[in-house]
Amino acid sequence: MRDGSTGVSADQRTPPAADAGPLLARLRQPTSHTRTRIAVVSDPHLTPTATGTWKVYHRTETRLRAAIAAINDLNVDATLSLGDLTRDGHPEEFDCVDELLADLDTPFVSVPGNHDVPKQWDDYEAPTVDEFGARYARGAFPFHVSVGGVDLIGLDTASGDGTLYDSHEGLVPSEHVAWLDETLSEVESPIVASHHNVFHPREHTGQFADEDFYQLRNADEVVEVLSSGGDPLVLSGHIHWPATARRGGVREIIAPATCSFPQAAILLDVGPLGTEVRMVPLAGPNGVAEAYSLAQTGNAHGQSIVSHADRGVLTDFPLVDEFEWTANTRADVAADVPGAVRWR
Repeated sequence: MRDGSTGVSADQRTPPAADAGPLLARLRQPTSHTRTRIAVVSDPHLTPTATGTWKVYHRTETRLRAAIAAINDLNVDATLSLGDLTRDGHPEEFDCVDELLADLDTPFVSVPGNHDVPKQWDDYEAPTVDEFGARYARGAFPFHVSVGGVDLIGLDTASGDGTLYDSHEGLVPSEHVAWLDETLSEVESPIVASHHNVFHPREHTGQFADEDFYQLRNADEVVEVLSSGGDPLVLSGHIHWPATARRGGVREIIAPATCSFPQAAILLDVGPLGTEVRMVPLAGPNGVAEAYSLAQTGNAHGQSIVSHADRGVLTDFPLVDEFEWTANTRADVAADVPGAVRWR
């Protein structure tokens, strides 16, 4: 983590205020006797120079600043990034990321995205994945850090077997799959961070442009390991759209991007009864309208995002609720379990 600590000890936190954002999901797993809150950002695509496109490059600094300010107000135990911190891995972009992260009050850890790692066509020297790990993950990938009562497990799905060539697909190297299998057998409350999606878009968003490129090439192998390792929660980004899927006991939550519509972070509140996930909006009405317009007139990916928005997905929250609580049940359980998640 950026502060160099070996873990973060969480106290009993207060549930987030309703204005933290809409409820994205209520999950039975993971649980934690120590109440733990984790902020998650994904796909900032930070650039100090580029403008336009459906990623709204000229607002990327503003959106990451907004995410950091919101996180600082939410009393979280750690901040997790799901990758694509930068537009394309240029050293100047990483320097800009570091400048903004200096204002973050919590420990920070990140997995790399496909835009963060060296690529065959780069005409500059992008930091290696090992350098990325030393800078943002306390060492090499994969990593395991304890945050309160939760075990964060970070995978490098972006660099595959070396430098990226002509695809933005992901891959977990075989030795990392073996490490994941062993690590999951040793922890109680795992959350696995992956830039690339474990499940195919047809399982969580439905039809999406270039949908075959967004999941791991060895997804079935990884899902098998996850299924046998206590059914951990998987967090991924890459597709820039909030979604969820479950298969083989494995639940995946896809985080929205900070840079593009709908410009949001997510907040995980893990307690003895399960996990609550909320969206944290990062733009006002004008910023949201601008990002929507640029996506509407952008490439096929941006237009897919608009198509999903126009179907009302963002007004049909939560995406999943694994509980059926009555008002009396909520009050009784919250009273009986110190620090319990008080579902709203």
